Order: sequence, then C-alpha cells, then structure tokens
Amino acid sequence: MNKTLLAGLIVTIVMLGASFFGQYFAPHDVTEQIEISYHVDDNGESELIVPPLSPNTSNPFGTDKYGIDMMAKLLAGAKYTIIASITVALVRIVIGGIIGLFLGYLSKDKPGRTSKVPIWNVLNGIPIFIIVWMIMIGVTMNPSASPLTMALILSVVLALVGIPSVASTVKEKTLVIREKQFILSAKSIGAGHWTIIRTHLFPHLKESFLILFVQEIVLILGLFGQLAIFNIFVGGTTMYFDPVEYVSRTNEWSGLIGQARNNLFIYQWILVIPLAAYIIFILGFHMISIGLEKLYKQKFSKYSHI
Repeated sequence: MNKTLLAGLIVTIVMLGASFFGQYFAPHDVTEQIEISYHVDDNGESELIVPPLSPNTSNPFGTDKYGIDMMAKLLAGAKYTIIASITVALVRIVIGGIIGLFLGYLSKDKPGRTSKVPIWNVLNGIPIFIIVWMIMIGVTMNPSASPLTMALILSVVLALVGIPSVASTVKEKTLVIREKQFILSAKSIGAGHWTIIRTHLFPHLKESFLILFVQEIVLILGLFGQLAIFNIFVGGTTMYFDPVEYVSRTNEWSGLIGQARNNLFIYQWILVIPLAAYIIFILGFHMISIGLEKLYKQKFSKYSHI
C-alpha cells in the first residue's frame, strides 16, 4: 500500500467515524439553541451573549445566527452527505458498469476506431448540474415530502444522469480487454459468452470498477456543492420570504455551505468550517483514487498479458 492510498484511507475513515459516531460525544445536540442573555459577574462587568457565537470552549465550531452549535449541525447532516454520495456512486457503477460491459463485449467496434458517437456522449457537453437543476428546482423548494424522500429523489436523478458516462467508460475499457490474446484464446476453444464475461472480462475490470466508484463519489460530492450554490440541497430546501433565505432541511454539508455563502465577510466560521470539512472529505476520496491507480499500475506492470 502506497502512502497516498494510506493517507486517503485514514482521512476518510476518520471522517466517516466522526460522522456516524461523533454525535454521541458531541457537547451539544442539534436541537439545543443558545438564546440571547445578559450576564453581570461579581466584579460588575457585564456581557451580552447574542448568537452567532464565534468558536469558543463551549462551542468549538461556534454557532449559527439561531444559536445552534455548528458541530452538532455538521454531525447531524453528515450522514445525508455521505450515504447519498456513496449510494449514487454505487448505483451508477453497478448499472452503468453492467451496461458498458455488455455493450463493449457485444459491440462490433474496434478499440479507438468507433465509427459512431453514442447519443449519450452529446450530453457530456452539457454540465450535469444544469440538467439536475432543471429537474429539481420545481420540487425541492418547501416540499411536502420528508427530507429522506427528497434525498432519495435527488439521488435517483443524479444516478440516472451519470449512468451513461460510466457505461461509456466501461465500454471503452471492455473493447480493449476483449482484444487481448487470452480472450481470443478462450473463444477459440469454445468458451461461451457468459464464461468469458464472468471468468475473463470481469476479473480484469474489477480494479477499474473500484477506481471508478471512488472517482464517482468525488464527482457527486462536487455536484452537491454546485447544486447548493443554486439552493438545491440534499433533502430539500426550506425557503423563507421575509427576508428571502434558503435553509437546508437536513444540515447536509453542501447545504450548510450553500446557505452560508453570504457569510464570506462576516461570521466567517459559519461558512469556513463546513467548507473545510467538505474539502477534507473530498480530498480523502481523491487520494484514495490516486493511490489505487498507483497500486494497480505497479501491480499490473509485472504482468505483460494485462
């Protein structure tokens, strides 16, 4: 295991552990709210406490303007961010991978000599977040559905728009492997299609599937961030009108960033802390992806037939 992969795994495992178990050790709950108060100590010095509070010993990440602890919000919303991104990536890889595998195996095209451009490649020129935004903008504001249902709807949309690109990538890899000598030899001795796919193609693609899976998680986390800029949050958006304000219903990380972007010049911790957690989480998966590529490149360089 190389250092990049090890560092990525450590970062990701620590973040996952903190997200799922941190709430049991956190000093505050997401339902607790610090209210405006006025204190006078024994020396006669007075102090007015008004949220938002900057990071302090009681609230290490500070509070938002409603007096809710930022650490509690991060821990409460982490599960939506993590589970949604991993689930969408998994669905993309399973469905897109199977489609790409069969398309590549059954196609009459040669590697790098494809005469026709797949229709879904046209969609690659359109940013996916614009497609998702057009679909979700009408249903995500003040929805009657539960946050879990809204997270599921967004996940389904993101999975569907990402399947074609995964299928296209897997097809290209399958076309290359299909022309290898060991595949042609298997065909020459009468091996069936299912046998070739199960015992030859898939074993040589599983490492690519794993790398693609991690890369898809990074892409989806990036998409969450882009959608949050346009007030589309995982789990739905609560919109207030006086003044206009967009609030994440689940406190998921991209939503916390999106709703706090106006805090760039004042109360910066409300924006910077969830942004830092989000970047570290993406960086962890990115390092895993790079580390896996290095690991498999080193491993396969020992075998000339792969």
